[in-house]
Amino acid sequence: MSTVFTYRARTPAGERVGGTMRALDRTAALAKLRERMLIPSRLDAALPGWGPARLLRRSKPAERLAFFRAYAALEGAGVDFATTMALLQQQARSPRMREALASIRSDVERGGEKLWAAVAHRPDEFTGLEVAMIAAGEEAGNREEILDRLARFLERDERLRKKLGAALFYPSLVLIAALFVSAYLLGAIVPQFARLFAALGVELSPALRTALTFEALVANPALDVAAACGLAGAALLAGRALRTPEGVFAADALRLRLPFVGPALAKATLARLCRVLATLLESGVNQVRALEVAVPVAESPVFGRALEAARERLAAGLAASLDESLAASRLIPPLLLGFVRVGSAAGNLPEMLVRVAEYYEDDVESLLAVLPAAIQTAVTLGLGAVVSAIVYLVYVPLSTLSSSIH
Repeated sequence: MSTVFTYRARTPAGERVGGTMRALDRTAALAKLRERMLIPSRLDAALPGWGPARLLRRSKPAERLAFFRAYAALEGAGVDFATTMALLQQQARSPRMREALASIRSDVERGGEKLWAAVAHRPDEFTGLEVAMIAAGEEAGNREEILDRLARFLERDERLRKKLGAALFYPSLVLIAALFVSAYLLGAIVPQFARLFAALGVELSPALRTALTFEALVANPALDVAAACGLAGAALLAGRALRTPEGVFAADALRLRLPFVGPALAKATLARLCRVLATLLESGVNQVRALEVAVPVAESPVFGRALEAARERLAAGLAASLDESLAASRLIPPLLLGFVRVGSAAGNLPEMLVRVAEYYEDDVESLLAVLPAAIQTAVTLGLGAVVSAIVYLVYVPLSTLSSSIH
C-alpha cells in the first residue's frame, strides 16, 4: 500500500520547492525526487485523516479550476502534453502549484504514467474526485470533455461556498461586536455606578451585588491565570480530539445541529454530493467507485461515514440499487431517495441527481437570503436582553436614591 509523503527540496538552481507525493516507501519517494533532479531537505509521511489541517494544506479551488479549464482548452486546440504543461506551469499562481505541475509532468514524461496516476500522487493538491474524473476521461477517450465538465462543477461548488461564507460573515461581526459591548458594559459601566451608589450610601440590590461579585472574580489575577490555563488546556484537548476520526466526527455532528446554520450546511453538502455522483456516473464511473470518491468530497465525516456504509452495502450485494444502499442512513432525505429511485428505474440517474442538486442549491440560496437577517435579529434581541438586564441592575439603586432624596 502506498504512503503519502510531504517533502521540502531545492532545485539545481537553488529554488526551494515543496509538496506532497505518493510512493510505496521512503526509498521510492527519494528515488522519485532524484529523478526530478531535486535535492530533498525533508521528507515525512503525511498524517492521514480528515481534519481541518488536511483541507488547509490542499491547494485553492481557484488554482485547480484554472488548471482544468486551461488544460481542456489547450488539449482541445491540439497542443501536445509537454507544451501544455509548460504553459500551465508558467501561469500557475503559486509556487506550490508550479511544483505540483512539474512533478506531474515528470511522472508522465519520464515515468511513463498516465495523467490520472500522476495527479493521484499529489493528494494534497488534487482531490479524489478530480483523480477519478481524469481516469474516467482517459478510459473513455474524452478527457477534454471530462475536464471541462469538472471545471464547471468546481466553479459551481466554489460559488455556493462563497455565498455561504458571505451570508455568515456579517452576522459573525454583529455577534462579536455584541459580545464586546456586553463585556464593556458589565466590566466598566456597572462598577462605576456601584462605586457611586456606595459613596452615596445607597443599598445595592441583590442582582447588582451578584454582578459585582462576578466582576470581582473576573478581575482577580489568580483566577484569570487559572481560567487562562483552563482554556489553554481545553484548547489543547480539543486540538488533539480534532486530530482523531472520532473527534472530527463529533465536531461535524455538532456543526450540523446548529440552528439556522446546520440545515444550510447539510443541504449544501447534499447538493455537492448529488453533483459529484451525477458527474461521475455520467462520465462512466460505476456506482461503487462513485460512492468511494464522494466520501472525501463531502468534506463532512458524518455524511462521509453514511456514504462509506452505503458503498459497502452496495459492493457486498446487501443492497440491490443505489437508493436502497442509501436508504439505510437517516441522513439521506426521502426526496433524494425518491429521485434516485426514479432515475435508476428510468435509466437517467445522472439527470435526476442534477435536478435534485439544483433543488437543494435553490433551497440553500433561499436559506442564505434569510439567514443573515435571522442571525442578526437573534443577536440584536440577545444584546437587547443584556442591555435591559444592565439597566435593571442600575435602575433599582437609582430608584432607591431618588426616593431618599425626595
